[in-house]
Amino acid sequence: MRFGKGRVTAAEVAKRAGVSQPTVSLILTRNPNARVSPETRARVLKIAEEVGYRPNRLAQALVARRSFAIGVIVPGFNNPFYAHVLSGAEKVAAESGYAVLLCEVGALDAVQHLRALRDRQIDGVIIAGIAASTLPAAELDDLNVVLVNQPSTRFASVGGDSEKAGAMAASHLLGLGHRCLAFIGPATSIPAFRLRERGFVQALRAAGLSLPSARVVRAEASIAGGLAAMRRLLALRERPTAVFCANDLIALGAHKACGAAGVALPSELSLLGCDDIEMGTLVSPELSTIGMPQRELGARAVRQLLRQMEGGTPETPPTQVLPPRMVARGSTGAAADAAPSREGSAS
Repeated sequence: MRFGKGRVTAAEVAKRAGVSQPTVSLILTRNPNARVSPETRARVLKIAEEVGYRPNRLAQALVARRSFAIGVIVPGFNNPFYAHVLSGAEKVAAESGYAVLLCEVGALDAVQHLRALRDRQIDGVIIAGIAASTLPAAELDDLNVVLVNQPSTRFASVGGDSEKAGAMAASHLLGLGHRCLAFIGPATSIPAFRLRERGFVQALRAAGLSLPSARVVRAEASIAGGLAAMRRLLALRERPTAVFCANDLIALGAHKACGAAGVALPSELSLLGCDDIEMGTLVSPELSTIGMPQRELGARAVRQLLRQMEGGTPETPPTQVLPPRMVARGSTGAAADAAPSREGSAS
């Protein structure tokens, strides 16, 4: 039941809980340095909820000289991968009392977004899908920064194991008996794509196979890019029997190209994507893919950013690497002249 007139204050919560106002403030701001018993914390939070307490973020910001807001910079939402990263980030941020300012690189470039966030005295920034190495170092100075899906010696990072994802793709297709393989990926500075390609190529070399340049096609990281790239592969004299695409959007474009050309999946060609976006289940056959923990990447990035903002940036920036998983669906199958091994057909 609510009491008093107007906005409920921390002092009122403290009075009802029988503790000091500073203690209430430490608990309600989720200060990691608050030394209070679990029982006291639970009692204060319960009373705050009962009386309808809402923190005055403006007052807190003035006292703490913080905005209680973080920025998330992404390339855009043509790829649902980034929407899921943002979803995970927003959930953790909201639970911790922070607002999220979304910056989509399009009409404005990443540097302009960074400057706008600085002007708003943002507490921290998460950068996903944009190579930090391409940004002027001065624009990132004195900012709390966490990178998503790009390792760094300067900033904390959270990412899926992209190199392992590429190796898993090769293992899956080799296990299905394929020996004439191809790769479609963008010519980009984004580390995740380069690492997926490297893991794929190295696994093929370890199996005694090469990947000729004709079977490595550069394309825009989109459905249209995948469509055009697969048309080039289908026109080769020695057409590949299996293709690994650097992300699911490229793979969906490749899927469409196969359908238009009358190439049956997977009996004539196996197709494998990466990321595991929902759109991959809307085509027939459904897209096999390497699943990456999209929402968890966003959630962990915010948690890391909050730790940084509370405790400062460590001398050696931490790196969290999350494992990918194989998601075998209908678009991959045994090569026409080989029986699959158990490893290659496992999901």
